[in-house]
Amino acid sequence: MEAVDHKAASPAVRPTSRLAAWWSRATAGIRNRNARGWYFGASFGLIYQIIMLVSIWSSPLGLGSRILATALLVPFYAGFMFLPPMTWVESTTVRLFVIAAYWAYAVIFFFVIGDIAFWLWILVGAIAATIAEEPVIVAAFVAALTAGPLIYCLFVGFENPVVIAAPVIFSVAAMMFGISRQVVAIRRLKDAQAEMARLAVVDERARFSRDMHDVLGHSLTVVTVKSELARRLVSIDPARAEEEIGDIERLSRAALSDLRAAVSGYREMSVTSELGAANAALAAADIEPHLPSGSGAAASELTEIFGWVLREAVTNVIRHSDAHNCWVQITRTELTVDDDGRGLPAAGTAVLRQHGTGLLGLQERAQQVGAQLDVSPSDRGGVRVSVRKADA
Repeated sequence: MEAVDHKAASPAVRPTSRLAAWWSRATAGIRNRNARGWYFGASFGLIYQIIMLVSIWSSPLGLGSRILATALLVPFYAGFMFLPPMTWVESTTVRLFVIAAYWAYAVIFFFVIGDIAFWLWILVGAIAATIAEEPVIVAAFVAALTAGPLIYCLFVGFENPVVIAAPVIFSVAAMMFGISRQVVAIRRLKDAQAEMARLAVVDERARFSRDMHDVLGHSLTVVTVKSELARRLVSIDPARAEEEIGDIERLSRAALSDLRAAVSGYREMSVTSELGAANAALAAADIEPHLPSGSGAAASELTEIFGWVLREAVTNVIRHSDAHNCWVQITRTELTVDDDGRGLPAAGTAVLRQHGTGLLGLQERAQQVGAQLDVSPSDRGGVRVSVRKADA
């Protein structure tokens, strides 16, 4: 088998691959749904070009010139129809090249049909205003296109009918630029709406994740503790074990109800109800609860976040602290949960915030109501979790 010099072959391969990539983008642009509006409007613009065909075939040109001009108009009109969709995703350099090439092609008609070729510059102006997005570039092209027939008539006389092409080129180009800006604005609006919809899905997933952790994490922790207690009591105190099993059933039903409410997005959290649940959960885990008699002192806008923090903090006390006591204090603007357990890990609060899904969720909830969540060592030897809002 003959060896292949890849270094020698690569220059020939790269242009081919680039051409194939460009053609793929171009054909995709032609088939794009957004191009349908352009095709519809461009078709009406080409209808007026019947005047150009009539002018060519009614002119004193020879038959060969008429046929040649008509043949040259076919790709010129095809370019007007398909070049904008083919170049909408291309770089500014490519767009400028396409406009210049289209204009250069229009200049060829001067050698075939004479000065009436200035009327074809109307389509060149429309192409420039549609393809080029930068106003400065559009203004430069339109100024040059408008100046062309004016400068020509400066030498041959302004009685020449092609002088009218100048204001027509300007007006058509200005109109097309305005329409193209509107199309771009609509496209960006659709992109923004799609992004808003995506972010809404992300927010809903975050809310659902928080609720699943907060609802099931606490409930399953308490169920686990009570199940272990019931297993130990079965042989020594069947009646007490039956009570614990009944509590497990009640907690399971409550967790199922909370789960359904969380899925529907209408779950309400109350610090009052969480105080009762915390008392039962701590007692079941052989942790002495020191709870306030009520939550009436809490500000109304903070009762929900207080409930979430209380639930998560008590769950962590039961699962991780090895504590014997748990203290809860509630004021109008602050809730604190302290324990006398093992305290924070050696790496401190950063580890909890980095790996604790519950704490991250609580931080997000607290920020939504303008409150601050803090996790720190407790004066009682364990961990203190507090949430506070300064201006409540």
